Amino acid sequence: MKKEHGQVTGIIWRGPDDLAAYQQLRDYAEQHHLTVSAAAKELVVRALNDAKS
Repeated sequence: MKKEHGQVTGIIWRGPDDLAAYQQLRDYAEQHHLTVSAAAKELVVRALNDAKS
């Protein structure tokens, strides 16, 4: 697997539930013309901002 610029750590996806979540993330990334890591970062930031509200 090729690391993206600025990627310090990765997420390990194991088991069917993790694979299903990864596939959803990958689909989201493709729909928004993002890399998978950029999509993950966007979703984490959005979730954290929503949690503050």
